[in-house]
Amino acid sequence: HTHLLSRGERNRPTQRVEPHTPAALPAIQATDEPPRLQFARWLVDPRSPLASRVAVNRVWQNIFGRGLVETAEDFGTRAPVPEYREILDWLAVDFMHNRWSNKHLIRKIVSSRTYQQASSTDKATAQIDPDNRWLTRGARYRLDAEVLRDMAMSVSGLIHNQLYGPSVLPPVPESVLDYNYVKPDYWKPTEGVHRYRRTIYGFRKRSMPDPSMSAFDAPNGDFACARRIRSNTPLAALTSLNETIFVESSRAFALRVLREGGSDDTTRINFAFLACMSRYPTADERMAMQDLLAQQRQRVADGWLNARELTTGTADKLPDLPESATPQDAAAWTIAARVLLNLDETISRN
Repeated sequence: HTHLLSRGERNRPTQRVEPHTPAALPAIQATDEPPRLQFARWLVDPRSPLASRVAVNRVWQNIFGRGLVETAEDFGTRAPVPEYREILDWLAVDFMHNRWSNKHLIRKIVSSRTYQQASSTDKATAQIDPDNRWLTRGARYRLDAEVLRDMAMSVSGLIHNQLYGPSVLPPVPESVLDYNYVKPDYWKPTEGVHRYRRTIYGFRKRSMPDPSMSAFDAPNGDFACARRIRSNTPLAALTSLNETIFVESSRAFALRVLREGGSDDTTRINFAFLACMSRYPTADERMAMQDLLAQQRQRVADGWLNARELTTGTADKLPDLPESATPQDAAAWTIAARVLLNLDETISRN
């Protein structure tokens, strides 16, 4: 049992407090069980489906980019009334009836016609529903920060899928380390294949947010984050173009295209588009890529670009190239890879 404390002092208890719930919610069933077990049973009681609603809303938010209740962290009276409250209630009841199975819930949502809509729209529909609050088209939004980094490493072939183990220290600018009250001398960026493990294994210092992740709206560790607010700033584009892991992914992707994409630019362009966007390029896109590659090869030939530095980061080293490729090919495709990995269609869902 708990007591109220006089002015918050632990050794000055006053009124005794019994376990209870807010008046707006059903009361806890009094039993001989421990109070915490009573609370756990009340939390998932079908008579009070709030926990189910919140859980369903979080899953919906992960799939559609925005929950049926937009304020996933607040289901109170200040939250806007959801447009499709009946869907939320129906899914919440179905979720409970199916033993709180996330797999069942996800299958139910993704097999719906609402989820399977294309994200494209016409001008009239866009004017009626500009924010897609009425779900008139498929959800389209930029990937989360961690998924975006994993996507770049996966497409390039760099990603290392080892499970568990020590955290990965990502490369950060020296100025970020110097900014700390006490400089973290232990911060030596991970090298080798472990450098490219999934971002979930990335080391996070609460008082020093990773600038590349912050640019894509990853939360810091100060408090629990129920939803992320997506921003659109020049920092995001500068990060995905120039941050160390993204640059290394571009170099690796270029080499992958040269190894696996065929012996001519037409087949390589098809391969690269399929890897990034799961589709083949249009005629105009193919022509634009061919022009870009020709321009960059010419710049290398004229001496404006150093092929070694572009492809490896150092001026005295060449990458391991397939027999059918030249250093000029690798340099041109490194630039093309940066373009493809930064296309809106590549970094956005649907």
